[in-house]
Parts: sequence; C-alpha cells; structure tokens
Amino acid sequence: MKEFEDLLYDLVRNRPRKLLRKSPVKAQDELVVHMLERALEEGTLSEEQFRANLKITFLTAHENTQQLLSSAFWQLGHDQTIQDKLRAEVLATGITDPTTETLSKLPYLTSLVCELLRVYPPVSQLINRVTTEPTLLAGTVRIPEGTWVGWNAPGVQSNPAVWGPTAREFIPGRWGNKAEEIMAKARRETVKGKYIAFNAYSRKCLGQGYALLEMKMALFELVRRVKWTIDPRYNLKLTSVRRIPSPFKAALTSSREEYWRL
Repeated sequence: MKEFEDLLYDLVRNRPRKLLRKSPVKAQDELVVHMLERALEEGTLSEEQFRANLKITFLTAHENTQQLLSSAFWQLGHDQTIQDKLRAEVLATGITDPTTETLSKLPYLTSLVCELLRVYPPVSQLINRVTTEPTLLAGTVRIPEGTWVGWNAPGVQSNPAVWGPTAREFIPGRWGNKAEEIMAKARRETVKGKYIAFNAYSRKCLGQGYALLEMKMALFELVRRVKWTIDPRYNLKLTSVRRIPSPFKAALTSSREEYWRL
C-alpha cells in the first residue's frame, strides 16, 4: 500500500497538466484534487492527511456502483418490460451525448435507479459501533453493554411495514412519475431512516450525487446501444449465510430515528 501511495502522490503532484498550467484553476473548474492541493499548500492539511485523502478519494466505494450495475443487468435482463420502457424513454430524447441536466429530467430512469438502490443496496450493512453501557433502543429493544450495533439496508428497505405489501417486489413506479417528485420522495424516506442506501444525516455518502450520475449515464448508454436477456438455462443460486459465532452480539436497527443518535 505504501508503494501505491507514493506512486499516487507522485502522479498527482507532478502531473504534466499541472506543471504546464500558467494560471490558477478557476473556481468553477476545480476538482477534488485541486481542493486537496490547495488545503495542503495553505496548511489546512498535513502531508500525512493529504496522502490519506488521496487514497480515500481514489479507492473508496468505486466497487459499489459496479455492484449496482451488476444488479441492473440482472433485473433488466430478467424483466424485459422494464428494460423496454427505459429504452423507449431514452430513445425518445433523441440525444446521443446526454448531459447531467438531460439525465436528471428522465423520470423512469430516475425511479429505476432509486428502486435498484432500494432492492439491491450495494452497501448492505454497516456494524461499526459498540455500546459502552446498557441502553434501550426505541423504548423497546434492550441492548447490553459491549454489543456491536449498526444498520441493515435490505432489512429496512424490504420491510412491508414501511414499504407496504409489495416491499420485496421491484416496482420503479412506486417512486412517482416526475423526476423532481421522485428525488423528493427519496430524500424524505432517507430523513425518516426508511431509505438508507447512502446512509443519512452527517454519515451520508459524500459520493452520492456522483454515484447516481454514473448509474444514470451507464443505463442511458446501455439501453440505447444494446438489448440483453438472462440465459433461460441460468440457475440463480443464493449464497447461504454462516451462523454468527456465539460470542458476537449485534443489534440491527430498523427505521428508527434513535439509531442516528448512537
């Protein structure tokens, strides 16, 4: 990892475009790397912090969009009706080089991505806190001292008590018919703790907007260029989950606001 860190540092600090630049980067053209370098040069970040942030920016969560795209291949290949509906919306734009604005105005594409994140959240759970004393969650769940606690996205996002009797079905239409109302619903459900594909509040994923844009762009290009199906001979196999060792204790929260106060 140290060798990778040194290579990444050298590439960023000595990149040709930077060395040839004769004027500062304009504010509207700044990228994350420019902000990090400015923070380093102004003393806001130490050398160690700068290197650590470079690694995080370069590596963190790049596989999550890839996993969600794999889920999209499966779902759209399995349900041709959904794939055809998305293709019709994309082709109706008459655009071959979509912009962020174009993608953000497509309601079915937006609802499809939201539903993919609900049914197939790439980050399924995060258990990274330990109780330091006995506590009572939501007034009903007793959690002993020394218990690992966290959240479980599939559990919350497939809960019929939250999403209704069709909670475990893939239905993009549940999000609405207009792009603005779809994103508004996603934000509301996130605040309530019912839709936590990107976590929420101060722990919300910083790359959420970029991940959504990546998925929309990828799906736009895929349905515009190709059509795919699942091989009828394919036999879907689910991997069994091993039993949690008895010394390990965990409490997975549902859509309770109390979780966010832990």
